[in-house]
Amino acid sequence: MMRFMLQCIFAVEKTLIKNLNLQRNSLTQKIKTLAHHLIQSFVPEEVSFEEAHQVEIELCDKILEGRYEYVLATHIDKDHIHNHIIFNSIDVDEGKIYHSYYGSYINIRNQSDRLCKEHNLSVINQEAQKEINEIKRRKFVNWYDWNEDKKGKSYKSRLQFDIDRTIKQSINWQDFLSKMEGCGYEIKHGKHIAFRSKNQQRFTRAKTIGANYIEERMKERIPNKDKELGNIIDIKNNIKAKTSKGYEHWVTKHNLQTAASTLVEIRNKGFNSMEELERGISRISIEKKELKREFDKLSLEQKRIKEVVKHIQICISKREHYEGYRKNPNDKIYMMMNRKDVEAYQKAYEKIDIFLKQFTHLRHVMLGDMKTKSGKNLFRKLNEHSKELQAKQEEIAKKHNLLSAQYEELGHLKVNMNEYLGRTKTEEKKESVIGKIKKCKVEEKLKPMVKKEASKEAER
Repeated sequence: MMRFMLQCIFAVEKTLIKNLNLQRNSLTQKIKTLAHHLIQSFVPEEVSFEEAHQVEIELCDKILEGRYEYVLATHIDKDHIHNHIIFNSIDVDEGKIYHSYYGSYINIRNQSDRLCKEHNLSVINQEAQKEINEIKRRKFVNWYDWNEDKKGKSYKSRLQFDIDRTIKQSINWQDFLSKMEGCGYEIKHGKHIAFRSKNQQRFTRAKTIGANYIEERMKERIPNKDKELGNIIDIKNNIKAKTSKGYEHWVTKHNLQTAASTLVEIRNKGFNSMEELERGISRISIEKKELKREFDKLSLEQKRIKEVVKHIQICISKREHYEGYRKNPNDKIYMMMNRKDVEAYQKAYEKIDIFLKQFTHLRHVMLGDMKTKSGKNLFRKLNEHSKELQAKQEEIAKKHNLLSAQYEELGHLKVNMNEYLGRTKTEEKKESVIGKIKKCKVEEKLKPMVKKEASKEAER
């Protein structure tokens, strides 16, 4: 009897698996999208390939939940390490189709950001996201225009070049603005200075092309323009240098003078070697991340204050209903008539309690004033606290901008020396990562040999 039951169960299982396979095959024939492709990129020199790979495994586990088969690859062939995921569009268990839409994209994006923050890695900020959205929204006439914009060889690169050139020619800030207008730029003044050329549809904020192009920083650069270093020119790949001996001679002299000035500047900043310079750049990068975390922490507190104000208003307006219920908890008629108000108070108070556990330093500010009928004094205090947070954020932003300018300046010195010595950033990146892989392989091959030698010595 038992054998018969087991045979029946196996037969049912085979039928279900067969039906499921038939269902998946039929779905595969019907749907146009057989798989989905995701790319996750990281900031150059911020993450190792092992950690990048681990982050992507965690992301796949989170968004696919073991339901969709996937292939994961971590690429190190560019300046920035990045991951590729290709996952099946059909559920491996139930044969359901993965629905890709804006909500699913936002979920993937949020999960990726959360994991990156857990690993202390950078995420795209709001300003960068606005730029990405603008590029996506923009309509290009042909592939060439789109590709040039993607490479950064269009209006942003041109703006950067024109600003650098105009700063070197300007006496003061007003002279700089008039010369930029003479170059065909329309200037918009506000919180952030912005420029628009004749062929542009929208203004470009100068701060989006680098920390050296923030208005305050550009004002500082004008009187110190003679101290600014140029760039090392790549003679090997320069067509003009190959065709003109005179230009080649000038470039050689220019590179020598720029390299000498760069070396002097490195020494003036207290660095006695390239290793010390790189450590200085890493230190500034860490300080920038710490400031960003502090800025984000203050932003979160501001956001939570705005949210909790709504719950405070509910508690103040529903307090009398809740007090009546608390005095007579067994009065069923009262509860039946005031259930919605009592429950609204309880839910709002729970939210306030969660807020106070998260921001304990505001407990003494809120608990006393919450018992008043109007709550005006409490709202005034919270508003003042929000203004203090805003002031702290502005101070952090100034420090961050100063560090960003230092970071770019030191990065410029490093690039100049590497270019002059023939060590480009891409080659350094490839050598360090690939060298690490080769080293691991060599160590794996040597392990059996070390064990054999150890066993021979033990026999002796």
